Amino acid sequence: MDIFRSEIKTYKKKVEQRLKIFLDKEKKQARKISPFLAECLERLEEFTLRSSSKRIRAFLVKVGYEAVKGKIPSALIDVSVAIELIHSYLLIHDDVIDQDEWRRKGITVHKYFERYHQKKLKKGNSEHFGISMAILTGNIGCYLANSLISQSKLPSVQKAQAIDRVSRLLVETNYGEALDVYHEMKSSPSDKRDILLIHRYKTSKYSFEAPLHLGAILAGARQKQLAVLTRYAIPAGLAFQISDDILGVFGSQEEIGKPVDSDIKEGKQTLLYFKALENLRGKNKIWLTKQYGRKDLNERQIARIGQLFIDSGSLEYSRKLVNQYLIKARNSLQGSRQIRPKSVSILLLLTNYLGSRKR
Repeated sequence: MDIFRSEIKTYKKKVEQRLKIFLDKEKKQARKISPFLAECLERLEEFTLRSSSKRIRAFLVKVGYEAVKGKIPSALIDVSVAIELIHSYLLIHDDVIDQDEWRRKGITVHKYFERYHQKKLKKGNSEHFGISMAILTGNIGCYLANSLISQSKLPSVQKAQAIDRVSRLLVETNYGEALDVYHEMKSSPSDKRDILLIHRYKTSKYSFEAPLHLGAILAGARQKQLAVLTRYAIPAGLAFQISDDILGVFGSQEEIGKPVDSDIKEGKQTLLYFKALENLRGKNKIWLTKQYGRKDLNERQIARIGQLFIDSGSLEYSRKLVNQYLIKARNSLQGSRQIRPKSVSILLLLTNYLGSRKR
């Protein structure tokens, strides 16, 4: 585990240094057009560089490359930076969709611009301004990511393939987001299949498969090598997301960087909620169905929902499922000769981290 933590910490530092240099340069260009545009870039930079970010996606680009070819070229860091900018774009938009006020131990971008409007502007609606600017700031991050990849000093053929893979990543993640929003608005609760499908597209393919594939593609990977990485990435991502949903209820605000009642008040469709409804009977089931997703829940009601997740066996069920998916991810690497041994070791250490994470 120490090797994993050491490697990710070292690479995180390199990625953040490059990201700051890139965005600072872009801010100077934006300021020539308008100081307000530099403010948008400043928000993007501050949000992206918040210290609570782990940079797992950026690191997996490196792991994917090393799985095929070994030592990475310095230009690969630009692709890792691009993945982090895409991550920020998706999070900024997700916060708007979920109406969240906190992310990464700080205020969300749309809430920042809402307050900006209240302090500095006279006309219009503050909430609408905040949402509009968050959408645009997120978009800027996404477009800068594509620009960074296209300008990187990497082989042209692999670079074109990488840009195509990023486009697919964006489509698939937005598919997952659309399904998530749709199922939250349905009158009937989502079932296990629906929830896992959302997790597959919002987390597994976006946070694990795509970064690994990007690195591997830039190293000239064959289809068999990409297939091995996919067999690992999908269950690892499912374990990550189910664990994230557990932390969203049973973690602390300090650990997860946002209020622990936000998922419950949002009515987030999770396996915790699904399994509790499946196992509960009578008054408890009726009460949970009526209360889950209410914005005005108090601390006592939030605590009761958490206790129902425990009493119904839902928490234990979710934890067991996390372990099952981690085992599946580990087993996918056993005896594999398609990827290099060092990357196998790192990916196995990553599953250990996923099994013990607190944020």
